[in-house]
Order: sequence, then C-alpha cells, then structure tokens
Amino acid sequence: MKTYSVKEASDILGIKPRAVQHRCKRDNIRKKSNKYLITDEIIDLWKELKATQNANANAMLNAMPNANATQLDLQVQSLQIENENLKHQVDDLRKELSRFDIEEGERMEVFTDAEYEALEERLIEWRTLQKEIEHKEEVFSLKEQHFNTENKTLSKSLKHYKNQFEYQKKQSTKILDMHQTLIDTIQKQSTITIQRNTIEAIEKDIVNPDTWKPNK
Repeated sequence: MKTYSVKEASDILGIKPRAVQHRCKRDNIRKKSNKYLITDEIIDLWKELKATQNANANAMLNAMPNANATQLDLQVQSLQIENENLKHQVDDLRKELSRFDIEEGERMEVFTDAEYEALEERLIEWRTLQKEIEHKEEVFSLKEQHFNTENKTLSKSLKHYKNQFEYQKKQSTKILDMHQTLIDTIQKQSTITIQRNTIEAIEKDIVNPDTWKPNK
C-alpha cells in the first residue's frame, strides 16, 4: 500500500500541510520514524468526507426558501470551522515554540552535524592538552623539589627544564587559543542562525518583538 508524506497529501487534497497535520492528529494516523503514514485509503476517506460535506451544504442550500441567507449561513459556518482549524494550528505552533523556551542564565546554540563533530573533537583535544599541562606542572613541581633537595648546584639544569616547560606551555596555549577561536566562530554562526529564525518568527507574527514570547 502506497503512503504519502504530509507535503504530498497537501498537494493531492489542495490544502495546506498544517491542515493535513491537523487531520492526522484528529484521526490518530499512525506514525513511523516520526512521520505520518498517510495511505491512499485515508486520502480517499478525506476526499469522500469533504464531498459529503459539500453535498450536504448544497442540499441545504437548495431546500431552504431563502437561498441567499442560507448560503451566508453556510459561509459563516465554513469560516467558523476554518477558524477552529487555524486555532488548532496556532496551538500546535505554540507547543513547538515552547520546546525552545530559554530560561534566564541559559543559552541555546545551533550547529550543523559537521560543526558539532568538529567542536566535539576540539573539546576532546582541549581536555587532553589541559590534562597534559596539569601533569607536566605536577612533574615539574616534583622535579623542582627534588633538585632543591638533592643539590643546589643543579640550578642550571633546573633553569633549563623551566625554559623547556615554558616553551611547551606557550605552544599548548597557542593550540588552545586556536581551538577557542574556532569555538567562537561556530558560536557566532549559531547566533546568526538564531537571529534569522527570530526575524522570521517576527515577520510571521509568531513572536511578539516586545516581549519575545509567542503571540496568543
């Protein structure tokens, strides 16, 4: 049995994808991999239901003496039904937006899969380098104590080790700075993406720009 996506079903029925999603929720259409399984049978059923509604409306229109008034009543009823559908769609949008509510002191970043993998690798490398630095500092401290205890004449060797350690520390710091620059770049890209989404939400009148909350 052939199945259709929400977009394909909306094209077949000549209605918006949101209206298709509302019907799927209303009729408890089964999902697979978080996608509705809209079959030919379901689409035919919706078509028949729409045809029946239109036929009943036409029958009522022809049966009543005041056709113009009846037609206006039917149009009002149709608009009321459409208004209810739109209310359900707005509620669905609000529920989706509520998942992205950000509390005070929190922030949300958006990454592509490739950016997230790169960031994860850099964080792992940064932790490894940090542990190496801490370990070297500990080793250096022990060596320094040993040199001071054993023989003060080894001060030249100690100076050499200090210089060596400072050089390695500078190299490690450069690498960490490079990683931080990469992280900052990814965060800036994520901020731009969030700003674009916010502008789009404002343009579609989904979010109130004064309160930054979804419009009711």
